[in-house]
Amino acid sequence: MILTSEDIQNLRQRRGLTQAELATKVGVSQSYIARLERGSLDPKLSLVKKIVEVLTGETGRVCSEIMTSNPTTVDARETVSAAVLLMQKHNYSQLPVMRGTQLIGLITEWDIIRNLQHNLHEISVQSIMSPSGALMVDENTSVDIIIPLFEKYQAVLVVNQGRIQGIITRTDLLKLI
Repeated sequence: MILTSEDIQNLRQRRGLTQAELATKVGVSQSYIARLERGSLDPKLSLVKKIVEVLTGETGRVCSEIMTSNPTTVDARETVSAAVLLMQKHNYSQLPVMRGTQLIGLITEWDIIRNLQHNLHEISVQSIMSPSGALMVDENTSVDIIIPLFEKYQAVLVVNQGRIQGIITRTDLLKLI
């Protein structure tokens, strides 16, 4: 998973910190934070980790602790109407899409709504699933790292050696309370 300079800036602003305040907490100069947020600097991994720790408040939990294990999935060749039935049955707003044992994406309610003009009994899940693919993290990724991602994404898929282990949605984040 990659945090962009925009993600770091958004995290900082959400915490109500100035660049100077973040710089002091991390042990760098304000201009360093400014260059980092502009994307004109490629920081060391240890520094990015320290910045994320400061900005996220560290829950100390990893994704495998809060994920929903063995999520319901849908085959890429299945019809969209079949996916809708699964989503309704389980009260899900998205489903991981598989081709055999390989995870290839995610189909969301929005993908379906965007395609209501088509006959959903005749088109495949793969033909309408989210073009951006699915956001995937390792099961040992810190929950603190993924929390800001839910401003843009509905779900994060948890994988181990390329195999889906679980899914984390906003509802799963409530387990932190």
